[in-house]
Amino acid sequence: MRGGLWLLILGIALAQKKGRSAPPPASSDTFPSIAVKVYQQAQRYGDVFTQIYALHWRLAAEGASFALRDTLAQTYFQAGLFRQCINVVEELLRENPRSTDLLELRALAYLYLQDQKNALDAYEKLYELTQSPLYLYQVITLQFNLQRYGECQANIERLLATPESERLRIRISTPDGQSQEVPLRAAAWNVRGVLLRTQKEHSRAKAAFEEALKIYPDFLLAKGNLEDLQKELSSQPPKK
Repeated sequence: MRGGLWLLILGIALAQKKGRSAPPPASSDTFPSIAVKVYQQAQRYGDVFTQIYALHWRLAAEGASFALRDTLAQTYFQAGLFRQCINVVEELLRENPRSTDLLELRALAYLYLQDQKNALDAYEKLYELTQSPLYLYQVITLQFNLQRYGECQANIERLLATPESERLRIRISTPDGQSQEVPLRAAAWNVRGVLLRTQKEHSRAKAAFEEALKIYPDFLLAKGNLEDLQKELSSQPPKK
């Protein structure tokens, strides 16, 4: 297996991250309007920590509006303060538990913290709410990493049976830093191959990688996985 599935997850997660709106205008009071200017100035210069500072002043002066806290969560994420991001998101989810934007932001933050169990919980909730095959793929990769192989295999079969898997595409990062957009169906076959190889079912793993490459011949990760498998098999002593 080349690069594992963690790089897969991060590559896709970054590709799926959605842009969100800026905070609402402040009131006409003097201090809030200055805090808005500070925020905008910091945003212009890419100073996320001053943006966070200005947002806290606005929250203190204007009240804890949903929009301001939502922007604070996003800015925490941008600054790499993932625990703080999650804290704000959890508070907002208590008010809007079906927000897919918030659930996705929380899932991404957990991924960067390498907390795969909580990331899986978030992606399972996203899939439950949306039935999106893209979120199901995220569930599959996390289940593999957590060695929940039975659930992983069942969800791969579910994904391959989904008509949308033939038209949707995802962006995947390779171990050497390349990024590639591939058909979702090909990505699912590749994960199936990795899973079967882990279970020592080499002939079936080889067939799965070949199926991925049949769908998308330029699939770098599947090519690498097939090459690694073939090297492993060629180095084994012949059976007596």
